[in-house]
Amino acid sequence: MAPGALAADGKTPVPEIAWGDTFVYFTPDGEPGVMPYLTVITKNYPDDERSDLDRPGAFRLNATVGREAFAELIGYPPAEHAAHAGEWDYAADDAVIPHPLYAKLGWVSMVNPVADGDVVGLIERAHRHVQNS
Repeated sequence: MAPGALAADGKTPVPEIAWGDTFVYFTPDGEPGVMPYLTVITKNYPDDERSDLDRPGAFRLNATVGREAFAELIGYPPAEHAAHAGEWDYAADDAVIPHPLYAKLGWVSMVNPVADGDVVGLIERAHRHVQNS
């Protein structure tokens, strides 16, 4: 694991539901981060089943990109997501979509992203956002 990354398992201080998932923190000073800016989720969570992550091999990359980048990527600002939430297929593979629960906070997601697709650009945006926050 890279510095600032936590692969949740039985030895890490996270709830059991998070075991198998990865959380990436911005740690420029080497201090543990409080809130991840990227996560890789490998299963459905309670109240977060719309991405259908319990299917074989499924995972979802989640990234906080901020209000401006969210609006550029999604087509409307995070504050307007409640009015558009029903328009999205949250299980669509390799598509940038609003996060099913945290869109209003500027989070976006990709289910089963492919390495040569938009995923690298999304990770770069998230990293720039957290660097400038």
